Amino acid sequence: MIKAESEAQERAIKQVSAMLQRPDQDKVEQYKRRVARKKASVEARLKAAVQSQLDGVKTGLYQMTEALNEVKQIKNHLVDVDDMYLSCGSLSDKMRDIKDISAQHRQLATAMENLKHIFGVPEEVAKARDLIKDGQLLQAHKVLTDLESSRDDLLYEQHRLDNQSESDIKQLQAYFSEAAALSDDLADSLWKVLSKTISIVRKDSASLVTVLRIVEREQRADMKMQEQESHSGFLPPGRPKRWREKSMETLKRAVEDRVESDVYDTREQDKMWLVRHLEILRRSVLDDLRVVKFLGVPCFPPVYNIFEQFVHWYHMALSNHLQSLISDGLEGNEIISLLTWLNQYTGPDLMGHVELASSLDTNKLPPLLDDSVSESLMQTYFETTHTNMLSWMSKSLEQDSADWMREEEPETDVDGYHRTSLPVILFQMIQQTMQVAKTISEALKQRVFGVCIEELNKFVRSYAEAIVSYKEEHFKDRELPHYYTLYMVAATNNCEAFADFALKKFYLQITYLEMTNVAHATCGYLLDEVFVDLKPHFDSIFQRSWLNDRTAVETICVTVEDYYSDYVHLKPQFFTWIMEQAERRVVVEYLRGALGRRIKLSNAADRLKAGEKLLQEQQMLSSLFGRLASSNVRSPCEALIPIAEVIKLQDKSMMPLELSGLVNKYNDASIEQMQALLAMRGDFSASEAKEVMLE
Repeated sequence: MIKAESEAQERAIKQVSAMLQRPDQDKVEQYKRRVARKKASVEARLKAAVQSQLDGVKTGLYQMTEALNEVKQIKNHLVDVDDMYLSCGSLSDKMRDIKDISAQHRQLATAMENLKHIFGVPEEVAKARDLIKDGQLLQAHKVLTDLESSRDDLLYEQHRLDNQSESDIKQLQAYFSEAAALSDDLADSLWKVLSKTISIVRKDSASLVTVLRIVEREQRADMKMQEQESHSGFLPPGRPKRWREKSMETLKRAVEDRVESDVYDTREQDKMWLVRHLEILRRSVLDDLRVVKFLGVPCFPPVYNIFEQFVHWYHMALSNHLQSLISDGLEGNEIISLLTWLNQYTGPDLMGHVELASSLDTNKLPPLLDDSVSESLMQTYFETTHTNMLSWMSKSLEQDSADWMREEEPETDVDGYHRTSLPVILFQMIQQTMQVAKTISEALKQRVFGVCIEELNKFVRSYAEAIVSYKEEHFKDRELPHYYTLYMVAATNNCEAFADFALKKFYLQITYLEMTNVAHATCGYLLDEVFVDLKPHFDSIFQRSWLNDRTAVETICVTVEDYYSDYVHLKPQFFTWIMEQAERRVVVEYLRGALGRRIKLSNAADRLKAGEKLLQEQQMLSSLFGRLASSNVRSPCEALIPIAEVIKLQDKSMMPLELSGLVNKYNDASIEQMQALLAMRGDFSASEAKEVMLE
């Protein structure tokens, strides 16, 4: 307190000194009044707080005094109770005789009440069995209930005795043993009805309702007896019967038996056995669930949730059945059928059917198969598909290659282009495989897509090898096969179909280019056939005999036109390409003859004659190819014109200018080629030719 007072004085001195720092501050009286008001306010609040605390203490002391007085009163009352309790020690002995007499009276009263049933147990049991045979289950259950009630009442009275007689209890149980057997017989009859619920509810729902009424009565009896046990410790023999649980088990077994009841053919008897079996299952399950929803639900108490239960039972039964089918072993297409069926399971054809949709949420159904089993199935399917695709492609190519040897022309499409059935077979195979994979899962579709790409790329190489082998066999004996050219045309057109399929369906630019290259190579093999025929005639060009003989060029034109009649069956892009290549290769052969030093033109007349003849044949060839296949590109035949001009030039001094024009037009012309041209003229020495080249 001293320290606090000291600190307060210090703060007050600081505040006053701060207020009176300047001489002109004359508000001391105002400050005094303000401080006085604050002091008065603080003192008033302090007094109020102290007064409040004092009032609380007074109230607390008063309440504690009252509590102490009440505790003393309670203590006195407890002492009185103890005295009264001690005075009652001999009362139980005095009442024992009365209790024994009362127990005997209750037993006699119970015996009198059940006297009819006690003396008529055999007759009542026989009566109940007759009722069961007649199908009057409700009346039979009434008899059973009366018998069990009599037995239970008597046993309960025995249970209440302080000195229970085991022999009396056993005698009673033995006397009513037929009632227990009757209960079992009635239960068997109930289960027989419940096991045929699907068929019975269609034509006799009343019998099903009767069974359920009996089951529910027994369920209530079980609950009553269990509640009694909690109070008295007595539970009648055979209780609880749990008939509701047993009825549900019966229905569950009936569902399992129904799923397993279809007798299907073996794989050896019918390749489509699994498809048929799965379709029968689908129809059976769908029909049963519809019956349960619209006919069964009104018969069952709501607590059964019978539709949801049937859905669950069928789901589990199908799961176990499919597991069994898988464990027995499935093959290629069978796996596809099963996976497809699994994907359609929650669709509108089964669990997602429009008539079930309002009561069934398919999203809550667990998978029919474990993920590991489904993955194993898909892996097996994937491997089988890979193997089958490889086999199909190989066999299809073998069959197509065999068709190339046939003694009949290949097929033509509506536009007149030759083709074989291979592209259609291949496309259908790949598309069907992709469609099946798509129906199973997106992940499997992507894996199968990868396999299709892989096998398609392999097929491109195999097809190219088959074409090369076909060509090589043909050139061993050019008489065979008879329709070699036409089948090579068909193979080329097939390549275009394969290339378009790869690009449009799979967006495979590389495969498209590879297949196009194979098509161009095949066109080259077709031209090899032509140029083998024309080789002797090309070899005669720029020979001495060629100057006076038109046989070579006429044969070339006739042969090209003859093969043209086969080439028109090529698809447009390859027809244009092969005709351009044919023209180019003809010109190359002429250039090879002109630059091959085959002839030496020793005089101006021969040079003029050779140049004019080359121009004439150039015009014939240009006209031929222009007529057979018009093209927007410059004709290769034009390359022969400057060659002819060089050959027939009469003024040697103009040769540098002539050769310069040729080189400017064809800048890949070499010095050696120009020297060969001058050597063929025969009027330029080696030194002169060299000088011209330098110039």
